[in-house]
Amino acid sequence: MLLVDAPQHSRCSRVAAGLINPIGGKRLKLVWQADILIPHAKAYYQQLEQQHATSLFHPRAIHRYFSNQQEAQIWQKRKGDPDHQRWVGFSDDTHFTIPNAGYLDTKALLELLQAQLAQQDSLLSSTFNYDKVHLTEKGLAFRDYTADFAIFAEGHLATRNPHFQFVPYKPAKGIIATIKLHSPPETHPSEPSRPIILKSKFIVPRHDGSIQVGATYNWDDPTDTPDHAGIQELKQFLDAELGTDTWQFDDIQAGVRPATAGAYPVVGPHPEHPHLIAFNGFGSKGSLQIPYFADALIKSLSQRSTIPLEVLPSRFIRKPASKAKRWIATNVVKETILGNLRPGDTAIDATAGNGHDTQWLAEKVGPSGHVFAYDIQEQAISATYQRLAKQNLLLQTTLLKAGHETLLETVPALHRGQIAAIVFNLGFLPGADTRLITQASTTLTALRASLEILKPAGILSVTLYPTHSGAQQEVDQVLEWFHALPEDSYQKCIVEHPQNNPSSPYPLFVKKHKENKT
Repeated sequence: MLLVDAPQHSRCSRVAAGLINPIGGKRLKLVWQADILIPHAKAYYQQLEQQHATSLFHPRAIHRYFSNQQEAQIWQKRKGDPDHQRWVGFSDDTHFTIPNAGYLDTKALLELLQAQLAQQDSLLSSTFNYDKVHLTEKGLAFRDYTADFAIFAEGHLATRNPHFQFVPYKPAKGIIATIKLHSPPETHPSEPSRPIILKSKFIVPRHDGSIQVGATYNWDDPTDTPDHAGIQELKQFLDAELGTDTWQFDDIQAGVRPATAGAYPVVGPHPEHPHLIAFNGFGSKGSLQIPYFADALIKSLSQRSTIPLEVLPSRFIRKPASKAKRWIATNVVKETILGNLRPGDTAIDATAGNGHDTQWLAEKVGPSGHVFAYDIQEQAISATYQRLAKQNLLLQTTLLKAGHETLLETVPALHRGQIAAIVFNLGFLPGADTRLITQASTTLTALRASLEILKPAGILSVTLYPTHSGAQQEVDQVLEWFHALPEDSYQKCIVEHPQNNPSSPYPLFVKKHKENKT
């Protein structure tokens, strides 16, 4: 065995907080396979501790505070779930506790493993050159070495791996800091009784007496350099939680998480070259997931078991469409929405833009129907007005120079619960300043409001633009909102590009069931 490692090229694991937490995210979802992954991880770390007479995993209760009323409402639904109940201790209107949680000292673990590999002469401190890997009939060759397999555990550097370019990694830089308190707490931070605090960010009292705080998310800067905006974000959080002038930064570091869309890492062989193995994409859940999947991978290579299908790299391979054809996301939206609209209906264009969607909506609902169109830019409202005027459609439309987050305040009461279709076309106004784009916070507010005012069997469409500057955060949060919608209340569908073009916009649809239970 040979480990080729250049630690200066990726610091994520060394910087990571190493939290072992079964309930994560703003939606307070149970981590996938938590009942299997967490016991496996704890047992593995305990075994290492016994073998090397050291401490790696540090038990700490987690106190999870709600950042807003929405999280508190979500928890009211989650806390009755038996799968959640097995992890939770105390719970009230402000927070809940997770008694059997803790964190892994990732830096100590890496140093221990690297020292062991160096002692076995199995560690090569070097950058990795993909051109030096040559496949053979029995395996592969690298420099003067031969092996049965090459396992790529590269963190966010996997985005450069030419063998796994089809995997859609989404690296996200995060800043984690250690702080000092001006007034010592009643109990020393190293005391196991001191809980981990989670409230949009974490505060971890560590075994060495330090206090760790994090983390931020930055999808636009894949470097290990702490950015000013991220530092200010941590500062504002700490000032709000601890008070100003009560603390100071001791150390600030950044690392880039190798995340993928969804809850699953990327573990297993290349679909065409089984001697090339991916072991990546664990994001912020590495300490929780890696022991189990490392064991699963080893067993699969010795043919003693198989790797779960959900994590295989091959899941990202899609068969090309049988016919090459021109595919335009907005045309898919138009065809789908028109199929759900009738003359006399009421519809909303949540992003009027240059008025194209407003026009075909108004044409469909006719003089007996109505369309409300929103945009914050005067240029968009003017362009839409002129387009509608030319087509004699002004009488059945209302143009509002307002953000779509005001839907609940601006849609007349008699139309609420009676809207047949709502169309969102995210991004920027074509022909205008491309820096002025839709934002995740206002978009999500508008999407939640849309579900309230849709009528039974009403349909909502959202066209996502994943590649324009600044879009990734909005796309990620809209997808998280979309996947969290209950299937007993909504029919959901994502229409992807038929040739799987990663730069192409694509629409998602949400249709309210006729008898909505929410």
